[in-house]
Amino acid sequence: MKANYTYMKKQIILIVMILNVSLLISNGYSQWVLQNTGSTTDFHSVKFINKNTGWICGTGVIAKTTNAGVNWVHQLHPATNKRLNSLSVVDSNTIYCVGMFKTILKTTNGGENWIAIENGPYGTDDSYISSFFLNNNTGWVSGTGTKIWKTTDGGITLSNVYIGGWIYSIFFKDSLTGLVCGDGGFLQRTTNGGLNWYTPNINLNYMGYDFWDMSITNYQYCCVVGLQNGPVYRSTDFGINWDSIGRVPGIFDIYSVRFSNSNTGWCGGGGTPGGRMFKTTNGGYNWVRMDNDNNPGYVGDIYFHNDSIGWATGSNGMVLYTTNGGLTFVNQISNDIRKSFELHQNYPNPFNNSTNIIIEIKEKGFYKLEIYDVSGRIVDNFFEGIKTPGTYQVNYKASKLTSGIYYYKLIGSNFLQTKKFSLIK
Repeated sequence: MKANYTYMKKQIILIVMILNVSLLISNGYSQWVLQNTGSTTDFHSVKFINKNTGWICGTGVIAKTTNAGVNWVHQLHPATNKRLNSLSVVDSNTIYCVGMFKTILKTTNGGENWIAIENGPYGTDDSYISSFFLNNNTGWVSGTGTKIWKTTDGGITLSNVYIGGWIYSIFFKDSLTGLVCGDGGFLQRTTNGGLNWYTPNINLNYMGYDFWDMSITNYQYCCVVGLQNGPVYRSTDFGINWDSIGRVPGIFDIYSVRFSNSNTGWCGGGGTPGGRMFKTTNGGYNWVRMDNDNNPGYVGDIYFHNDSIGWATGSNGMVLYTTNGGLTFVNQISNDIRKSFELHQNYPNPFNNSTNIIIEIKEKGFYKLEIYDVSGRIVDNFFEGIKTPGTYQVNYKASKLTSGIYYYKLIGSNFLQTKKFSLIK
């Protein structure tokens, strides 16, 4: 009897231990996790082509991941002083990125090299807020200029049509049929590729709502959420007719909305303190808040690969990742980004022949320092190998280089940092 009791007691303890481990695993993955982007800039757009490969863009930064965001690699581009607002990913090679002051960037090799289709002077002219490309050549760009620009040759030529209002989001289901939304309750539809636009059947009740984002699933189900006070509008016929179906609870601004299917969706925005994130499982009729006041910033964009795997970007270098649809939130989220090194600005700068670069190594590991020209081509590579913690002063002699602007990038196992210098000979 005693042996049986001892055996039963051990079995109960084992079951409890298994349950506890299961709960820990469940709780550990039932959350949004803050990823290390290596930057504190505000990220305004996130797009993925599969569950591992994606891009983010923000003020002066474009970064790519090939492992679901475990590592983000900053890519060189010619608009480092511009706010970059929107990514349009055609495939693994061709990506467009648009931004402030007539900025349109393009890559045809996954971001290894970015070229400027347009790169207007800082502080002047119209700004681009959103873009949508059907394929490598055909796409539309919208923004502050009360116009929509269209290209059919990959950006070599751009034509525009007046539409009125600032346009924050644009989507086309094919070469003819598209939707846009923007400020003051602006919502328009086209059936001839953007030559003409009309207002669909929608009763806004209050025309002051700004629509910053819209989400389309299966080229049929559409959802927009008003920036102010969160009114939700839904269409089941690709924007021909719209119904007012409710509102997101709370008083704050909604910047982004994304659905993975006709019923499951997420939205996010700003709040005090931090940002706000909500989820719906009934097509937008009801929303449940997912986060708490430890959210490190406002939510500027959301992307979901499926019902479970998704990312949210926002202020202060924030990229959040979930593998279960964001059921719960991490209370311990912090703005701190663990850095294995610190790369200092070179001196003197500008310089004539040689310059000094100070590097603080905080963790033992493999490091390398690379020099890039403005086109993103590696022109020199040094300070490479296993380094122990300490402060290193590198005297770089630029005998191989001609006068111009260059970037120097220090790369570690889990962090990278880029700075710019000027060579004058």
